[in-house]
Amino acid sequence: MSLIFVEHGFPWATLLDNYIGSGLLMAIVVYINHHKSPRWWWRPALGSGFCGGFTTYSAFAVKVDEYMRAHNYLAATLYMAASVVGTYIIVVTVHQVMTKRVAR
Repeated sequence: MSLIFVEHGFPWATLLDNYIGSGLLMAIVVYINHHKSPRWWWRPALGSGFCGGFTTYSAFAVKVDEYMRAHNYLAATLYMAASVVGTYIIVVTVHQVMTKRVAR
């Protein structure tokens, strides 16, 4: 993602990675909850394993720390708000869409 977005200050690539990973994780959770399978390992393998490796919440924490150490509290607050609020919106939207699709 960092090859697509050249970051000049704001960590757009990290934010997008976390948005995509969170949405994907919700899609996996809804799908698995509606399709019981004897393969119990799918959820942790795809959820914690793949999505955990795909998302970059450690990079999020490092960037917030950088902002705070530089006393750039506005950027830290905006980045945290964009991460939390944006992820919440994506997760709720994916849950609603996936629930309707898998219920058919």
